[in-house]
Amino acid sequence: MQNIRATHAEIDLEAFKENLLIVKERIGASKKILAVVKADAYGHGALPLSKKGLEAGVDMLGVGIVEEGIELREKGIDAPILVLGGILENQVEEIVDYDLSLVLFSEKVATLLSKRAAEKGKVVRVHVKVDTGMVRLGIPLHEVLGFFKKIWDLKGIEVEGVLTHLACADEKEKEMTKIQLSRFDEILKELRAGQFEVPLAHAANSAAIINFPESYYSMVRPGIMLYGSYLGEKSRELTLKPVMTWKTKIINLLEISEGEGVSYGHRFFSKRRSVIATLPVGYADGYSRLLSNRGKVIINGKKVPIVGTVCMDMCMADVTDIPDVKVGDEVVLMGRQKSEEITAEEIAGLIDTISYEVYCKVSARVPRVYV
Repeated sequence: MQNIRATHAEIDLEAFKENLLIVKERIGASKKILAVVKADAYGHGALPLSKKGLEAGVDMLGVGIVEEGIELREKGIDAPILVLGGILENQVEEIVDYDLSLVLFSEKVATLLSKRAAEKGKVVRVHVKVDTGMVRLGIPLHEVLGFFKKIWDLKGIEVEGVLTHLACADEKEKEMTKIQLSRFDEILKELRAGQFEVPLAHAANSAAIINFPESYYSMVRPGIMLYGSYLGEKSRELTLKPVMTWKTKIINLLEISEGEGVSYGHRFFSKRRSVIATLPVGYADGYSRLLSNRGKVIINGKKVPIVGTVCMDMCMADVTDIPDVKVGDEVVLMGRQKSEEITAEEIAGLIDTISYEVYCKVSARVPRVYV
């Protein structure tokens, strides 16, 4: 640990596993789990978290793009991997070559996939996506049965699943989610009536796992809750544990007089004689410039404000009220230190975004340390 960069993110693998076990307990033993590890596991590190998830019993991994699936394959992951974001026609070969499963909503892609798989003597598992109201990807409701008729007997393709995505499962208003689930139920009935027996049906993201037990079907797709973030008050009934703690250290201390300006643009002026700590973290690391004069960090168990403009590589904190502060003291940007805590949700609230983006913004130049 002493040789790593002062600014780093500690990733608690056991916390990830415990969050996963909470999901398993909530949904019951009969349901399968697809752990969403797209976007480098929301910035936490896809490979180590995929390994931990598989060790804990997840049935499938979900990635956003083909390249993420290839990376996991090349690093030794042989479990089922579902590409959630779909593909363009020129990526068919990679799906076949790397034994990836695919969310499918295009007849043309299905035809090309069938041809390539048959040429190579392989079978590609696909999950057909139905648009029940997200209006992003998926087959319109009135076209679903016809789509299944066209692709069902294609060589080299096995229809392993049918899915939809819920647009409003984390909103207080529940009506739209109920409408989407009702539409999905009708589609499943149509498919059964048409003799299309599909092994897996899935709709539940993290918010639906918490709020809509009727959405579990045969598999769920937890994402953000595995990383310890809460989605609304009901989710706080669960004892989720944050997986990432983001830290740095003080690299410089300066005493300044009343009225002195700090950082670019002098958007902060001291109102008293102050001690300003320089921290080696900035927006190039993912610590948003929007946290200028808004953010807080924890030093020696006390929350202190970020002052002045957040720079590319550095930011400043007012540590005047911390006794015995010194260069090298640990600084928590996100996480817990003693009795104080700064959550991803708290940071998100300050910059008008969501915890997902806070995690994903922690850039690749911030080392991840797995503990």
